[in-house]
Amino acid sequence: MQASSSGAVVEAKLYPGFGAAKVMPRPKLALPREFGDGTLSVVVVCAPAGYGKSTLMGSWHEALTAQGVACGWLSLDPDDDDPARLMRHLIAAFQRVDAKIGRGAMGELTANVAGNVKPALETLAADLGQLGRRAVLFLDDLQFLSAPEALELVDWLINYSPRQCQYVLGGRVGPQIRLGNLRVRGRLGEYGAQELQFSAEESAQFMESRLGPVLGQEQVKQLLSRTEGWPAAMELAALALRTETDHARILQRFAGSDREVVDYLSEAVLDGLDARTRGFILRLAHFDRFDAELAEAVTDEFDAGTLLGAVHASNLFLVPLDRAARWFRFHHLAAEFLRDRFRREGGDAAAVLMTGARWLYDNGHAEEGINAAIRAESWETATRWVAESAEELIYRRGYHQTILRWMMRLPPDWVDRFPTIRIHYAFALAFTPRQQEVEAQVHRLRTIHAALSNTPGSDARLIEQIESEIELQKVLSLGLRDDGHQARIEAQTWLERWPDAPLIRRGTVGNVLTFGLKTASEIDAGLEWNRKVRAWLNQAEGWYSLSWTDYLAALLYMKRGAYFEARQFCEAGVALLQEKLDGHPAHAAMFHTVLATVAYEFDELDRAHAHLELCMPRVLEYGQADAVLMGFLTAAKLERLRHGEEAGLDRLYEGQEAGAQRGFPRVTVSLAAEECGWHGRAGRFDEARRVAARHGFDRIDGGPGAALLGEKAILVASRFLLRRSPGEILARIDQPIARCTEKGLYRRWVELLLIKAISYKEDGELTQAVSSLKEALTIAAPRNYFHTIFDEAPDIETLLDRLDPVELRGSEAGPLARRLRQAMKDASNGQARRSGSPKLIEDLSRREVAIIKRLESELSNKEIASAIFISEGTLKWHLHNIYGKLGVKNRSGAVVKARALSVI
Repeated sequence: MQASSSGAVVEAKLYPGFGAAKVMPRPKLALPREFGDGTLSVVVVCAPAGYGKSTLMGSWHEALTAQGVACGWLSLDPDDDDPARLMRHLIAAFQRVDAKIGRGAMGELTANVAGNVKPALETLAADLGQLGRRAVLFLDDLQFLSAPEALELVDWLINYSPRQCQYVLGGRVGPQIRLGNLRVRGRLGEYGAQELQFSAEESAQFMESRLGPVLGQEQVKQLLSRTEGWPAAMELAALALRTETDHARILQRFAGSDREVVDYLSEAVLDGLDARTRGFILRLAHFDRFDAELAEAVTDEFDAGTLLGAVHASNLFLVPLDRAARWFRFHHLAAEFLRDRFRREGGDAAAVLMTGARWLYDNGHAEEGINAAIRAESWETATRWVAESAEELIYRRGYHQTILRWMMRLPPDWVDRFPTIRIHYAFALAFTPRQQEVEAQVHRLRTIHAALSNTPGSDARLIEQIESEIELQKVLSLGLRDDGHQARIEAQTWLERWPDAPLIRRGTVGNVLTFGLKTASEIDAGLEWNRKVRAWLNQAEGWYSLSWTDYLAALLYMKRGAYFEARQFCEAGVALLQEKLDGHPAHAAMFHTVLATVAYEFDELDRAHAHLELCMPRVLEYGQADAVLMGFLTAAKLERLRHGEEAGLDRLYEGQEAGAQRGFPRVTVSLAAEECGWHGRAGRFDEARRVAARHGFDRIDGGPGAALLGEKAILVASRFLLRRSPGEILARIDQPIARCTEKGLYRRWVELLLIKAISYKEDGELTQAVSSLKEALTIAAPRNYFHTIFDEAPDIETLLDRLDPVELRGSEAGPLARRLRQAMKDASNGQARRSGSPKLIEDLSRREVAIIKRLESELSNKEIASAIFISEGTLKWHLHNIYGKLGVKNRSGAVVKARALSVI
């Protein structure tokens, strides 16, 4: 498949088309005054085909543009029933209003391999909320939308867009969206067939504009009576009368239903054309859009561009789709007739469609070409093209719903002949919560594999490829489910069995192996594999998998405690996503959890908070286990510093619940362990023991929960043993310290040394306690650890005071000790731990301001979440932040405070 040039086809959808070369002014249908003054937010133009809906909407678009109003236009077609495709085209239309709109939303679409458009719509909504001027979007041919997800997009736009956004909707039938509330509030304008039909005066004016003054008043009256003012019939009548001298005979012969009128008049018009022009338009009518090059390919007419111009000039229902008049379509009514006439005359519609399909596919319009091949029911070609295009469409353009739609339309037996279609789709779905669909695809692949294996003469390489992909899915599933130990085993097995697999596949499995090594704290081996995988993926240009490689490198360095290196890989990963994958916000969110954790450790609190703002809503729904864990852990610590321990504990509880909902037991247990530590520091030892017992890490010698915590288990158990039996901790702590020393796990080493120092202090051995603290400071200082030590302030402050300044002089530990002493002194005096925090209003994000505005309504949290297309859990996250920043405890308090601060 050649590089895509489908932008030209998209461009053709963004221009208002006029069905006639010469449009007659209709003053009675001028844009409503109430729309101009903003009273109406939506106007619906609904009438059967041929009533001039597009022409009317186009004249309104032209008038508004002349007034300086920013306008966008989108002509819909049946393929826009795919929500992801529709969302892309909506963004393109809005970018005619303001080029900055939708950049982040487009990234969301690329990021969301499941084809879920709601995150993109949320981002688009935020952009629309920032529009500083009036904007109008025209959506034509709304009758082509029937999928609930596609209709939901339009429903949201007209019901929840900010007030400066207005919409004009056109279609043959009433749109299947909620209009009642707009109608009751007087914000809906409606135009139907009765308003659009020609009056007697308009009929006379129209016929004179087409034929000159050749019809008498009675003949015009007769024509109006027989057509009932239907503009399409008037246009057809004018065409027929132009080639017939006996006007009375023409006027007497047509009557009856709309279909009968169209059939009669179209026959009369078509029979009056020369054979060349007639054949030309009958073939072109099979395509939703065409230009001169496609027309030449389909009709074999070398001067197709000239013919197109002549057809348009003759008012033969040809609609230009761009300002340069390069792309055209036939009016839907005419196209239906012409296709039917072609079939009735014995024409081979499938052959015509396939000729055009091959031109489209070969010229970079893969999606249009495949659609044409499917309409032609050329299953072999269609499935082969889908197989060839799947990787491009999934990994570079994000058209996941398009792939699914094709799979639903293609016969399953034909899809099974090209297993790569299922392979690519299952791979894409593996990174989403839609595991049942993944399992369904893998099951089908197993069935295909078994059938091929039992069929003599089957392609052995294909059989082997399918088996490798099935096993790859197993490896991926283990990694994404956070089963690092088993994932490591399966990944090693896969790589040994398929050493010559494509680089991008080896890279994907190598990433899982790296994760397994991280789980086992085999950091050096993990980094070595990370470097090998990076080389493979760079060579294969597998940018999405390579972004995972950067993320896993950051996780390896985080576990080692090398925070500077972790930050570097995260920044490189975010840059890669920006350059290659439209920013990919869902994946970027995982990098931001690491960056937030690093910033918190370095005491860059505002920076940490900014990173959390960027990541948490997405991490809640899409994040890998480490991202969920780090996000909630850092958020809880920041909440504790800014709003007190109760607020921080609320975050820990939310994180434990999120871990349970996502099926990440390590997240739940690790956050419970942190909760246990907080209770222990505060002297709530019984509560700490209850939390530990509930999760199975209440024994220093292990337990079911301790297995998930690894070397951290002793840190947790020590929290409720410090006061009761510090000697027991001292007797056991040297072994995990030695293990951390051996594996180079520096931050965990410092944590254990701090526990050792506190245990010595509780045991009355202050000299050894100070010595252990000094050792911890010596390791921490060059790595910039601050909060690891500062967060133990209640237990180590007295030990810090006992450090000998002379011994620390000239060492890196000295400045760190002085900095910690000052910070602890400031904290004890009630000074907030905020490194140059900005003022309140600057703290509120754009999304938070938008939510505050919705709090003024009487909508419930569930309704607000639905309106902005986020989960209730994500909304709750935002509300926590809003209440904290405003210093309030509930919705009403937030609204009152926001008004006082002129936020709303």
